[in-house]
Amino acid sequence: DQKAFNILFTELWDPMYSYACSILMNDSLAQDVVQDIWVDFWQRRQDLDVKFLKSYLYKSIRNKCYNHLRNQKFNKIQLEVAHTLSVASDVDQNDDVIELSTRINSVISHLPKRCQVIFRLSRINNIDNKEIAHKLDISQRSVENQISFALRQLRKELAVAKTLFFFL
Repeated sequence: DQKAFNILFTELWDPMYSYACSILMNDSLAQDVVQDIWVDFWQRRQDLDVKFLKSYLYKSIRNKCYNHLRNQKFNKIQLEVAHTLSVASDVDQNDDVIELSTRINSVISHLPKRCQVIFRLSRINNIDNKEIAHKLDISQRSVENQISFALRQLRKELAVAKTLFFFL
């Protein structure tokens, strides 16, 4: 019923959004994916026979995110994050996934501002290095250095997170 749906929606929106963000690394797209999942769930609620609703919703998000990434050009960091998160698809591990997602977003947000901008233009907006350099009026080598720095930071954090994740 409507009341139960509203309670579920309110309770699960933020964790589902964080999960989608951690895979897509794009806030707006993650919001669209989660919204689509909820709309689809509401429209199909009579036909669905779901015993583990939370698991169903998270798997739906994961699949929709993967389909989106598959339709885009995969880039290395998205593949690493998607692979790491795919290991944690069970409902019991959702807290770990959310923690990992938060950690990834935190690493990106702690990069120097210029590095964040360059990384997002390159990896999220799929703009090539030459165009970024022209757009920001810096050398192409500076763009490459900033992207390398961001990827090193993310890999370092992912390595720590993976280690902690697998020991839990």
